[in-house]
Amino acid sequence: MRTSARIVAAALAATLSLGLVAGSAQAQTKVVKKSGVTATLTVHDVKNKLGKISDKKWLTLKVVTPPAAHDVVDGYDYGEKAVHWYASIEVKGAKSCNAYLSVPGTDGSSTWVQPIKFESKRSTTTTIGRYVTSGPCKVSAKVVAYRYAQDPALDVDTEFTVKATGYIRNDVKTTKPHASATSVKKNKTTTLSGTVTYQKATATVAYKYRPVAKGSKVVVQFKAKGTSSWKNVKSVKVTGSKGHWSTKVTVKKAGSYRIVSPATSHLQKQVSSAVTIKLKK
Repeated sequence: MRTSARIVAAALAATLSLGLVAGSAQAQTKVVKKSGVTATLTVHDVKNKLGKISDKKWLTLKVVTPPAAHDVVDGYDYGEKAVHWYASIEVKGAKSCNAYLSVPGTDGSSTWVQPIKFESKRSTTTTIGRYVTSGPCKVSAKVVAYRYAQDPALDVDTEFTVKATGYIRNDVKTTKPHASATSVKKNKTTTLSGTVTYQKATATVAYKYRPVAKGSKVVVQFKAKGTSSWKNVKSVKVTGSKGHWSTKVTVKKAGSYRIVSPATSHLQKQVSSAVTIKLKK
């Protein structure tokens, strides 16, 4: 099995549209403003999986410029002039993210969108597999904006960089916690345990679940019976070679326990199903 073509580069050949989209709005990730020009860069996280991976708005660069204005000097109108801008984008980090993209020049405020569309697959006896590497996608967009007019008050000449980071994250599985006792006297303990695995994607392991590394942390949460909110109890390290974790909890109320495997730069956040603990009378 070999490393896939970069998903950003592959997106350039995708059937999804690529280019300027007027009036499109995205949630802000990172915003930079200079000389009246505002650039908002948004990068989505990508869930790495076997099969089709796509996002119509994986990367969005929205640039807002001062409005077009008539260039009038000494009563003579030289015409309406807009602020022209273009951008160059560098993506680096995980191997599947490395790319250089160019945003074509345009006049006035507009939004540029870069989709991704890719399909990962396992190798067979007749075909070579493709996979996506997990990790950060560090995006740096250099924006150049200018307007030169007879009236110097209308001039715009600026250049700046806006940066944001998204992540390609592998799938995670968390087993339902096993309790050594599910009926416990108040203020007594029960031992909770379980395993955490993730879907590994490398040149030698084709989207197969493997134990998370020793030392990885999970968070034990508790929800009291009759309530709706989960509260953190403690952080627990994975100690077993098979992604095993174990910890004792003191039971003060009847309720449910679950674990949360937090997101990392390579792994998705995952929440387990819950085990119910009753109080003995």
